[in-house]
Amino acid sequence: MPFVVGAFGVVFGAACGSPSEPIGGAGSSSGTGTGSGSGEASDSGGGTDSTIAPGSSSGGGSSSTSRSSSGGGSSSGSSANPSDAGGSSSGSAEAGSSGSSGDSGLGGTTNALGTIAGSPAIPLLVALTKNCTAANAIPSDPGNFVLDNGMVARVCSLKGGPGNAGGAVYFTADMDIDCDGLTTTHCPGTGVNMDPSYDNQTSFHGPNSASNAKGPSLASENTPYVVIPQEVVYPGLDQTNGGNIVAVIYNDQIEFAVFGDQIAAQPNQKGEPIGEASVRTANGLGIPSSPATGGVGGGVTYIAFVGTGSQPADMENIAEIQSLGARLTESLLKNNP
Repeated sequence: MPFVVGAFGVVFGAACGSPSEPIGGAGSSSGTGTGSGSGEASDSGGGTDSTIAPGSSSGGGSSSTSRSSSGGGSSSGSSANPSDAGGSSSGSAEAGSSGSSGDSGLGGTTNALGTIAGSPAIPLLVALTKNCTAANAIPSDPGNFVLDNGMVARVCSLKGGPGNAGGAVYFTADMDIDCDGLTTTHCPGTGVNMDPSYDNQTSFHGPNSASNAKGPSLASENTPYVVIPQEVVYPGLDQTNGGNIVAVIYNDQIEFAVFGDQIAAQPNQKGEPIGEASVRTANGLGIPSSPATGGVGGGVTYIAFVGTGSQPADMENIAEIQSLGARLTESLLKNNP
């Protein structure tokens, strides 16, 4: 049965499922390890595909290590909405949290943090991203992006309009919790909820890293951001300034975030972690957000939009992130019938 996508009225079929692969031995990242470097294609592993369906959980996630942050940035700040010691947050009013439920431009309903549930666009996006394997991975994918359960996640692409504007790169992975950035009520946390690898800086800085590279880091509790490996090199994905809108899909929900932090492969590391997001991102999707014990073991799809118009003017303005994310999603679906 076809779905009709909300306000933009484009009809597509829907499917589900998201592939990943078992890691086939010690891989080494081929990225340059710099914000604007380039990687060569070097497939490794080559195990059989298996499916992790979006919305499924295969165990708790954990805060991953070996991230790379750059620039200056203040290490002070406070959470606008402190909550329980488990690390949940309702975002900051300054950041533009929607604060109310209702219909979104993509159909479905939104919760108090602006996360969309039940949109007919969600199964269409899941269908577009279900077949990412070594055969169609982007050239810079080193083949060793590994989940906590040892499975390999591939990074693939979707076409955009002229100049590939509105296109995307995507992967399906787990979600570990990144507490990096400004110190707030629950970051780095305390006791059993303390982030074991906390860094008071993020790679990119608000409100716009391109014009404010030495400004304050993002606050994990207040800004929905996603961590993307430096080795993911693709035209229009800004590894120098960040800020690309990222649609994060989990359990029939879609949340819009920004590319706010990076992670890099470490020497002699067997597999590079992939699948990590801020406390605010996890809270929006109902994923446990403790930086020590939170996260989810699989079933999270990350779609990073690329090219002209894929970055908000203010990566801390949640209303702008959500509005731009909805428009980019409409465009992506129209360009990929």
